[in-house]
Amino acid sequence: MSAWNDWLTRSFFRIHANSIAAPKLAELPVEVQTRLRRMLHDITELVDLTPNNTGRMWTTGGEEPISLYLRVGRVQVRYSISEDTRSLTIEDVIPLDDEEPLGKTG
Repeated sequence: MSAWNDWLTRSFFRIHANSIAAPKLAELPVEVQTRLRRMLHDITELVDLTPNNTGRMWTTGGEEPISLYLRVGRVQVRYSISEDTRSLTIEDVIPLDDEEPLGKTG
């Protein structure tokens, strides 16, 4: 799998993994990285399809981006979207290994 540096999607959104998230992303199994990349590309395409006047929906009070979460298997990824800069920033990768195995709860 290639490094988690900035890259441009077909919808001309730039996906960026910050310095906290990039090493954690690189440690994920290749299958998870591949699936995550596809999901992030899909998200940017959906954002691109929304009318331009809805840009405020991705921010809190119009200024700070909202932190969004994406779960892939036992990994949760926190990211934000900026329509102004046409970027999706991966802010953190949180392993969910401390959960009980599925099917063995309660």
